[in-house]
Amino acid sequence: MGQAMIFKKLLPVTVLAALLAGCASAGRYSATPPPRALGAEYAAVETTAATGTVVSVPGVLRLTDALALALRGNPDLAAFSYEVRAAEARVLQAGVWPNPDIELEIQEFDRGGKGFDSAETTVTLGQLFELGGKRRWRQRVAEAAGELAGWDYESKRLEVFTETARRFTKVVAAQVRLDRARASVGLAEQTSQAVGERVSAGKEPPLQASKSEAELEMARLDAREAEQGLEVARRNLAAMWGAERAEFEEVRGKLDQILRVIPALDDLRPRLAQNPGLARWVAELGLRRAALSAEKAARIPDLEGAVSYLQFEEDGTEAFTFGIGMPLPLFDRNQGNIAAAAHGLAKAQAERAAVEVGLAAELAEAHAALVVSHQRVAALRDKVVPAMEQAYQASLEGYQQGKFGFLDMLDAQRGLFEAQAALLDAQSGYQLAVIDIQKLTATNIEELMNEKKEE
Repeated sequence: MGQAMIFKKLLPVTVLAALLAGCASAGRYSATPPPRALGAEYAAVETTAATGTVVSVPGVLRLTDALALALRGNPDLAAFSYEVRAAEARVLQAGVWPNPDIELEIQEFDRGGKGFDSAETTVTLGQLFELGGKRRWRQRVAEAAGELAGWDYESKRLEVFTETARRFTKVVAAQVRLDRARASVGLAEQTSQAVGERVSAGKEPPLQASKSEAELEMARLDAREAEQGLEVARRNLAAMWGAERAEFEEVRGKLDQILRVIPALDDLRPRLAQNPGLARWVAELGLRRAALSAEKAARIPDLEGAVSYLQFEEDGTEAFTFGIGMPLPLFDRNQGNIAAAAHGLAKAQAERAAVEVGLAAELAEAHAALVVSHQRVAALRDKVVPAMEQAYQASLEGYQQGKFGFLDMLDAQRGLFEAQAALLDAQSGYQLAVIDIQKLTATNIEELMNEKKEE
């Protein structure tokens, strides 16, 4: 019997196998959840976008520019996007049927020197039929895992959004700090000049000139340190969209924009439900329940069916045989895996409660920081800094007129520098606290306050 005859015998079972394969197709599944409100207006990186694409960075960078660049070009976010696509592919794989088995067996070959004329040829097609809904639950487990991958992507998207806003705020603060450091150098030069004039006039000992020169040099050191701090902050911001160096010239933002009234903690707590770290637990619990159902389905034995085609070359007769079989669940009823999946579900429920408590504590801490920084900004901006500016100007004029001593003027100058630095720190702290709260609630605070006004 030649190869043509063998292929002819395999043709019926091959067609049957192809028909079975056609029944195993799976549809398209999307694992990405709807984006949270925070930053939803910006397009985020996807696997369909070309990686390494050169992006145009404006010379004057605003917050909206930085957010758009980071969400489109962040390498870590791109990696999470690929994981979502991989999870969708695993859902597709989970829905396919087991492959059929095909076997060709030739017996009694060359009996009595007759070659194939005395042979018995058997072609067997076997198929495993999963019972108990195993395929359905396996697919549901993959879908729930895909949903978790989607929530991880959404968490990373919000992390990139808020970290970019945080780094942008630090660059703005670094620019202001450098401007004030340079202004402090100017004030120190003004003070040193005034002291030099009085020393030249014999109204002050030369020791005072040395002290003023030392103060001037310290101010210059602070300015150089501020320059280095700004450069580091610029590079850190550019790294959010995958750039090795900052191509922008400056950033434009305002640290002094604060709400007149900050939202109450009770108004923020319900927004925690929007946090992906908490919202993902719906999918997590769904995964654990599906895993438990899958283990329960696994205790039901699968059915193995086979159909065979036989041909007896000696007399030219043909025949078909059929057979089914399944293992007997006498000892292994998957009881251990079922118990483990049940404990996994209980563990997930406890972990969700712990996450909810932890997020509430983080929100309370961030809200307290927001309240304190809000109060500090108001007090320093409206009272302390203006008073220190007046005190310094009065002490400088009084020193030039001989009414105040050198130490009085020096103390006023230091007090002004410290008050300005404290105001900058308070403004930065306020903006960072706002960013932390927006990340925890996945909501823009200004939108929340507008909703309260409408109510």
